[in-house]
Amino acid sequence: MRGIIYAILGGVFLTLQSTANAAIGEHLGSWQAAVLTQGTGFAAAMLIVWLTGDRSWKKLKQVKLPFRLGGALAAFIIFSNIAAFHHNGAAVTVSAILIAQILATLGMEKAGWFGNASLRLRAPQWIGIALMITGILCLSF
Repeated sequence: MRGIIYAILGGVFLTLQSTANAAIGEHLGSWQAAVLTQGTGFAAAMLIVWLTGDRSWKKLKQVKLPFRLGGALAAFIIFSNIAAFHHNGAAVTVSAILIAQILATLGMEKAGWFGNASLRLRAPQWIGIALMITGILCLSF
């Protein structure tokens, strides 16, 4: 249950952050908003690590380099979210992001990228994906 609560909170915070980023981007520019967002996010995360006394960051050498650079993707995520918000509005943007995440994750799981057995999609999963895409089209027009 805790995982579901974290996922819900993450979704709410992602939507709030995307809205704030769009407002910042309108005044400063999209890339500047990404810098501000990542800078404040870094500061907040460092403060939490410091306050909790967590020392696990010392194991950083055990993490493969490509994964250590994963935070750099956030700049492109923020930029694309801001651009999408300006073109599509909040509802369509968030819906499209969620569908893109689901499709990308399904593709990665199907390819076995996470060490799990290859995912096999059945008719109900394909129908669910089609319904989500239909929902985006309904929001768009």
